[in-house]
Amino acid sequence: MKKRRSHLINILENTSRFLILLLLPLIRALFATQVGFYEWLSGAWFDLLVLGVIIALGVYGWYSYTYFISKAGIHIQKGIFFRREWFLPFRNISVISVHAPWYYRPIKAVRVHADTDGGNPRESDFSITVNRELAAQLLEAAQRPLISQKSFRRTYIPRNLYITIFAVLTSNSLTGVLYLWATLSQAETVFGKSFRAELLDTFAELAEWQSFGLPPVFVILAYVVLGCWLVSFLKNMEAHLRFQTSRYGQTLDIRSGLFSIRHYAVTVRRINFLTLRQSLFTKLFGLTSVFIHCTGYGKKQEELSVLFPSGLNREIQTNLKLLLPEIPFAKRQIKPKLCNLSRFLIPPLSLCLVVLAVGLLALYFISGFDRPIIFLLIIAEIPCLWWLAVKLFAFFHTGIGVSDEVVTIYYTFLYQVITCSIPKHKITKIETQQTLFQLPTKCCDVWIHTWAEGTKRQKVLNLYLPEVLELLSSDEFFHTHVIQIEQEKKKKKR
Repeated sequence: MKKRRSHLINILENTSRFLILLLLPLIRALFATQVGFYEWLSGAWFDLLVLGVIIALGVYGWYSYTYFISKAGIHIQKGIFFRREWFLPFRNISVISVHAPWYYRPIKAVRVHADTDGGNPRESDFSITVNRELAAQLLEAAQRPLISQKSFRRTYIPRNLYITIFAVLTSNSLTGVLYLWATLSQAETVFGKSFRAELLDTFAELAEWQSFGLPPVFVILAYVVLGCWLVSFLKNMEAHLRFQTSRYGQTLDIRSGLFSIRHYAVTVRRINFLTLRQSLFTKLFGLTSVFIHCTGYGKKQEELSVLFPSGLNREIQTNLKLLLPEIPFAKRQIKPKLCNLSRFLIPPLSLCLVVLAVGLLALYFISGFDRPIIFLLIIAEIPCLWWLAVKLFAFFHTGIGVSDEVVTIYYTFLYQVITCSIPKHKITKIETQQTLFQLPTKCCDVWIHTWAEGTKRQKVLNLYLPEVLELLSSDEFFHTHVIQIEQEKKKKKR
């Protein structure tokens, strides 16, 4: 088989993180000074020498990484003086992703990543930048064993309204802050330190003009949070517009993106579990988002492992039966007891009272700042009260159900309402834990462990221990295979 190398743009990829540190200051110095080219060159020769070494290392990294595709999988070689070779069988690949950033589309280059369950959780098992035609050949070769002649394609395309709702719910200010800070840092490198100072002064003047009677610092904070959230929202919208999910044979074909195109080929049998996520708002309007956990999908920081961005509950259930019938949802068979309601409500109630007490103490001891303190107290109490509402709903939602194929768990995490269905053969361990305070009511927490590039575990709170043990021991799968049911009583022993 003919060995191939990555696209030539890979040389720039290998050096970009170091190249930017030298290239931009050199260019800025050239245009900012009045000296001639030869005078500039005599002062910058060492920087240019370092620049040449960085480019040479990039060329070496491009030349020393080769691969070829056989019927069985991907053969990879790396290095010249110290050569390393490895083989990635198609039968073990869980996800192949193809990403075409908007700035790569004119040169017809794409980034290809392939992952297996046994790889590094922080890096892809196979990662390369190639032409679109080579990426299409790789996808075809990997999917060929999973598609029979009787296979037919089933496709789900969500409405743009559902994608907008999904972008609103999944956007957060922290992502926007990181993206905006990186942009400003690069702008400061190009235009100088005065650029950021002038920008911040302009922003402060605008905040003071639009303060609405509040202290300018609060207005600045509100604008920063809103602006960063808007940046995150626009990034999510761009990433998920033109979203579609197709089932073809034993693969899920997921595509999305308006300017930067993303394409994922997911092997169905490698999916570890299926998750429905809701908030109280989406629960009220009957909307659900669906995610899958499969090694390699949603691995990058800017990616989400979404199967259906959002949709009405009835539509979601219908499309799940069409596209992923292998992972159904079992009805709850175990629910929390009424005597354990307090265990759901005490943590958020305690937090609400602590925040209120801190605010009242601040009002008592700090004079002259009543209005800002009250404003901060209200802002701090809102998420606490919302968490209290979520935990109250959690009492009626939490539980476990078991069917012939799956174990379905119902729980909440922070402000999310989660329903997760896990195929039985993907479960590596079930663990029950009891704290000292749970012993009198025979209450326990249940941990469900799965494994893929490391252990993943999910927790269901405050279930009745005898019912949990009875349900799992009565199920034939758990009774015969004895995955592992443990009861942790360390605190009781102490």
